Amino acid sequence: MFRRIFLLIFIISVFIITGCSAEQIEEQFNVIINNSPKSVVIDNPYVIEVIPNQDAYLSLYLNDKEVYKDKEIKGKVSNSIQFSFEKSRGNSLRIEIRNKKGEILEYKYENILFLPKVQIVVDKNYQGEEGMEINGRKYFKSVKNAITYIMLNQSNYNNQRVYVFVRSGDYYEKVNIGFPNVSLIGEDVNTTKIYYDLAAGTPLPGGGTVGTSNSASVTINSSATGFTAENITFENSFDELNTTITSKQAVAVLTQSNKAVFKNCKFIGNQDTLYVRGGIHYFVDCYIEGDVDFIFGDGKAVFENCVIFSIDRPGITPKGYITAASTKIGNLGFLFINCKLLTNITEPNSVYLGRPWHPSSDPYSVNSNVVFRNCYLDQHIHLDGWTAMSSKDPNTGEIIWFYPDTERFFEYQNYGPGAVVNNKRRQLEGDDITLYSKEIFLGNWDVESFILNLYEN
Repeated sequence: MFRRIFLLIFIISVFIITGCSAEQIEEQFNVIINNSPKSVVIDNPYVIEVIPNQDAYLSLYLNDKEVYKDKEIKGKVSNSIQFSFEKSRGNSLRIEIRNKKGEILEYKYENILFLPKVQIVVDKNYQGEEGMEINGRKYFKSVKNAITYIMLNQSNYNNQRVYVFVRSGDYYEKVNIGFPNVSLIGEDVNTTKIYYDLAAGTPLPGGGTVGTSNSASVTINSSATGFTAENITFENSFDELNTTITSKQAVAVLTQSNKAVFKNCKFIGNQDTLYVRGGIHYFVDCYIEGDVDFIFGDGKAVFENCVIFSIDRPGITPKGYITAASTKIGNLGFLFINCKLLTNITEPNSVYLGRPWHPSSDPYSVNSNVVFRNCYLDQHIHLDGWTAMSSKDPNTGEIIWFYPDTERFFEYQNYGPGAVVNNKRRQLEGDDITLYSKEIFLGNWDVESFILNLYEN
């Protein structure tokens, strides 16, 4: 008791000696910013709410251009700050807030994507009527409903590109896109996911099974020319480790489009994650995950700056095969440039770069083509690089084998512990260095300019 009284007397004495009161002790300067921009913004002008705990001055710079300089803002109230984006990609925002003592707090937001043309918004938390127009945009709760609406109202868009913004959420639905010039843009690749869970061997109600192509969570048909996707995770969540189904092929995305672009997307699955058929496809800054033949098909595709991640198959050797190209004779197949081949597998020398898929319906029309250039290869890549794959003669049913040395499998200037050069891993040389290049694969399609201007006014 006496200790408490003594402590109280001491504190009061300090205040008397220093001439301070409790009210005069200043709180630490801090600021709350509400509605700060996320990685994707669709509203312009954009408004943030700034709440400092003291009267202060705000300076705001958009793409290093001064928008506000020492704008007075009130303490302990919400101050609305409005500004406008002028370009779609690569926006940066810097906010400096200074109190009257000269203390400065700084906030930075980088690589903001502004979408000025969004006509459709998908939001799983939307509670209104499907297709209701709000501020000039149609709102839907599901991706499938939005795509169906566009398909039924194509004449409204006069063959112009349709931009569909998908807010963060897990969308459990099977989506089929069959018309041109659709762009799906997720709010954040890590929080925006479209997924389903069928496998090739999943039984159908009327008998038979689903089949590989129909197992796809998302299908982009050949009629969907010019399809683009950005900031979205596509997944087939079929659980291959806990099932009695034997045909475990489970496709996350089947793309048959021409001049399709996937930027900053994730493809998650096990066997047959990404099925590329026909057309030209460009994958940039993507993440593709699986175990067996998880990038496969007869399409032409360039994969640039992507992470190709092999996941473990416990108790099974080899652990997997990255590609299974079924490129037609004379066509180009898959080109990987500046990619990283990574894994959670601890066993070295356990995953093949690929094997030649010759579908039994027409095995002799195929000469598989896969090239890895300037890629990082981790230790899981097998010393042989490539391996054989069997098929069947369509007339006799006889098992036939196709071997890497008769296919067009090449590497060039790869590096890392898995980048071994030997007589089983052919390296590009001579004219082939030019032939198997991004420029030849894409032809006259200037994909960089296309991406840069995709969302511009």
